[in-house]
Formats: sequence, structure tokens, C-alpha cells
Amino acid sequence: MKPRWGLFAVVFAVLLGGSLAACARELRIVTIESAPFGFVGEDGKPTGMMFEIGNLIAAEAGFTASNQIEPYQRTALSVVRGEADFVLRYGNPELAQGAIAVTRVLGLPTIIVSKAPTTWRSLSELSGKTVAVPRGGRFDATFDADTSIHRYEVNDYAQSLRMLLQNRLDAGIGSSVGLYYNASKLGIRKEQLGTPLVLSTQYFELFFSKANADPAILAALKEAVARLEKRNALQKIVDKYVKDFNWALTPK
Repeated sequence: MKPRWGLFAVVFAVLLGGSLAACARELRIVTIESAPFGFVGEDGKPTGMMFEIGNLIAAEAGFTASNQIEPYQRTALSVVRGEADFVLRYGNPELAQGAIAVTRVLGLPTIIVSKAPTTWRSLSELSGKTVAVPRGGRFDATFDADTSIHRYEVNDYAQSLRMLLQNRLDAGIGSSVGLYYNASKLGIRKEQLGTPLVLSTQYFELFFSKANADPAILAALKEAVARLEKRNALQKIVDKYVKDFNWALTPK
């Protein structure tokens, strides 16, 4: 039987055309509004660790992209509704239902800190205490399940730290980099905070909207993250934002 080259050519052209069409599409990224991950710089332009990493991943995968900074809770809603294609952030039940966890991007320790000299050795010691939690944040499953701990929602890490030093709270929870970056920017010295209680490592993941999902796009993004990690390109961005403080916990 003679090879059916004509049919093979048609199939190849269709597959190639689909791949090129996917890569020609502009991706819509949303970045969480939380320094140092996403914020507006002194020049009035959006910036931040995850803002830069999101743009780099899209470019490495061969896509053009727009990137908008949104409040933490809003980012999940934008992705689930299909108003945005992807976000880099911690997961939650809403994202689990409406988005695909494509790949892990960065792991950070979750810590609980207090004003020095207070330190905590376990969550049980925080029973009846009030802990600041950035609005919409889910940082540790065991902490979330402990109903004996009082939670006080704050707008961001900076508010948490200010209230902590004013003795209005017993502790604050969050990522090590988030808390320490903001402490550094506020002029808080390492000695003003007690030794942190390390709870777990949480991961920023690339969550892609199920409403907009395309297998070719998901594969390209996952492969792009793997290549960037191999070249240490993501860590170079992280290092830029943590270089001003040399405190106990930095990204793993």
C-alpha cells in the first residue's frame, strides 16, 4: 500500500496550526496585591516578585501577556470566572473547583511571629490568643482547623506588623518572605520580633482557569517553569526582593 502522504500532511498541518494558534494567544495574568509579590512601585508601575515571575513564565512559554494586580480574594474570582487565564498564589477551595493547578512555582515557610521577646513553641500555646491573618489568606491547614485561636483579618502584612508592635495583637501569620519583607520596609529590626514558629511550607502554584484551559497552553507553561527552574531564573527574581534583609527564613 502506498503511503498516504497527503493525509499525513493534512493532519500535521492541523496539529501545527493548533499549536501555533495557542502560542499566538495573549495570556491574561492576575497577580495578588501583596508586597513583595505584587504592588505598585514608586514609579507608579506594577511590579513585584510574582508579577515578574508570571511575566517571565509566559514569555518563556512563547506567549505575550497582560498582567494586572488585584486584591488577593479577587484574583481567585477572576480566574474561576475566566476573566483571567492564570494566577500564581496559594490555593483555596474556590480555585480547586474552577482552576487547574498546573505546576508548583515557589515554596515558602509559613510562620507565626510575635513581638519580642515572646516566642511560640506550638499552636496549642496560641489557644485563646488573637492572630492577625491577611484577608483571604490560607497559610496552614492545622492552624485553620484550630477553632481555639482567635483570628483578626487585616488588609496586608504591614497592618499586621504595625498592630503587633502596638500590642494590639498576640501574633501574626503568613509567609516568611511576606512578613520579613514588610518588616524590613517598615524599619522593624529583627530583634524586635520573637523567634518564629514554623508551621509548614506552602506553595505558590500556577492556577489556570478551567474556563479557558487549552492542553497545549498548559503543557507549554509547565515546561517553561521547568526550564526556568533548571536555569535558576526564578530564584534570581526572588533574590532581588529578599537581598535587603538577611533574616532567619528565606525561600526554600
